[in-house]
Amino acid sequence: MARVPGDHDAVLHWQRLGDLSAMSSLGDSRSLRWLLLGGTAAALLGCACALGLDFAPLTPWTWTAILASVLGGVLVIATALAWRQKTLSPASLAGVLLLGVAFRLAAMPARQFLSDDAFRYRWDGKVLWHGINPYRYAPADPAFDHLRTEPLDLAVARPDLRTVYPPLAEVVFALGYALTPARLLGLQALLLLSEVAAWLLLLRELQCRGLPLASILLMAWSPLLIFQGYLPGHVDMLMLPFIVLFIGSIERGSGLAAAAALALACLIKPHAVIFAPAAFKQLGLRRGALFALVFTGVFMGFYLPFLSPGLSVFSSVGLMARHWAFNGSLAALLRLALSRDLSREIAAVLLVLLVVVSAWRGRDSTARMLMAATAFVVCTPNLFPWYLFLAMPLLVLRADPALLLLSVLIPITETVTLNFRLTGVWQQPLWQVLVEYVPFYVVLGLSAWRRWGMFGRGEVR
Repeated sequence: MARVPGDHDAVLHWQRLGDLSAMSSLGDSRSLRWLLLGGTAAALLGCACALGLDFAPLTPWTWTAILASVLGGVLVIATALAWRQKTLSPASLAGVLLLGVAFRLAAMPARQFLSDDAFRYRWDGKVLWHGINPYRYAPADPAFDHLRTEPLDLAVARPDLRTVYPPLAEVVFALGYALTPARLLGLQALLLLSEVAAWLLLLRELQCRGLPLASILLMAWSPLLIFQGYLPGHVDMLMLPFIVLFIGSIERGSGLAAAAALALACLIKPHAVIFAPAAFKQLGLRRGALFALVFTGVFMGFYLPFLSPGLSVFSSVGLMARHWAFNGSLAALLRLALSRDLSREIAAVLLVLLVVVSAWRGRDSTARMLMAATAFVVCTPNLFPWYLFLAMPLLVLRADPALLLLSVLIPITETVTLNFRLTGVWQQPLWQVLVEYVPFYVVLGLSAWRRWGMFGRGEVR
């Protein structure tokens, strides 16, 4: 396949990133590279099996998931660096992908969980499968009394709120429910199929750009995706193939395909819209206008069958935007000096400005999207670990140090969930915020100064 022009910067970035790591010396030793690859695989598989078998009570189980995510993340990044300039044979590459599937399958049987979101997914799917609009009623509404027939039906968090998930996500929830009505396994299988599709599309993109195929390790073996994605699951996984299709379509100037792909991603989770300004910059005014029309048409086309309740379809989304806050950085700082509503409004305006500026300051489409993802991280009042999923395909294409570091550190926020389940108190301690964000902002500043990752020098498009 022809190499996409302008990706010399991405290749150079992998070399610079390797120079930052003490693990880069492993690249000179074939045996040590294979030892690192095998050791990382064994560690991830062992942790996934232990968690999937519920080897311990909730507290040690959760701490194991946290440590496996943090330490495993370091190992995976080190492994990707060690292989960055080496060639994996087709058989070895297939083995890497099969192991990635094995890690996820091993974690799926767990009865304990890091998040209860998947129980809401299953409930929404059950409602839709029975021919009822999931946006019409909250789960606790008496209209659903006849549907509450199984234990999982009672596990839905915030049953007083209508669903916040977009229509395409609801359709997938219904398919997952139809596959395994009394379990989450059907939905987890659909998440896994989506992720594997994203890997295959990314391998094609890496090949087109002349980048090392071994960098797929950053996604296929990502502990963030393994443990946050399947214990028991997050809908954000479904976005991944659409995000990759969007990235490739924009790179090749295919505005119609890019618009459809981004719309489908937003129909899973709306915050993928942060990548739209990068598309406008890449496509230009005329094709950008067509992009906007197609995006709007696809997005609204999915909503039309569900609009019978009117604007109340979006009522829970508005409530979440106004009142929910967790693990923010800039928004949390603003909240110390301003009212809750004003701090959120300022953070939202800054997010829009930063995303628009990034579309014009980034040196290529990948950099622009990484900058948009970073703007979201900085400005959002809510940053759960799975919110970083949308950036993972971009990190495979350009391993930005700051976002990679955050993907390793953010699982420590699960201590808040653990404490809530034990005590009923939802509060994020200061030490956790400092451990998570001080290294992130230090590396982000160094990256801007030294031209690493998204700030790297390269051909301006």
